[in-house]
Amino acid sequence: MGVHRLIVFTEPKPDQDAEYNKWYDEVHLREVLETDGFVAAQRFAVAPSQLGEVGKSVPSRYLAIYEIEAESLDSALEKLFSRTGEMNMTDAMDLASATAIGYSAIGERQRSA
Repeated sequence: MGVHRLIVFTEPKPDQDAEYNKWYDEVHLREVLETDGFVAAQRFAVAPSQLGEVGKSVPSRYLAIYEIEAESLDSALEKLFSRTGEMNMTDAMDLASATAIGYSAIGERQRSA
């Protein structure tokens, strides 16, 4: 079983942060996690503290990290895409600015002592 992460950068449309965040937290994460292989998810907002100048060029203010356990990332994404017609979307998200990047683990997870 492979370990994968799907990193999704998104933005709300202007003046729609509240509706966008409510939908993402209360609807979208749950619907994605109903997809076989998607085992956990967490959302983040860009932090005010950054190393160097990176904070001036972040791809978006919001990101979601989906944890996936599947033989391949391709198979998990195919299952997710096959369900898109069933998912409740919102007009508050700026779809044109959304970016999703998949990663597959190349080593064992290490933890602090």
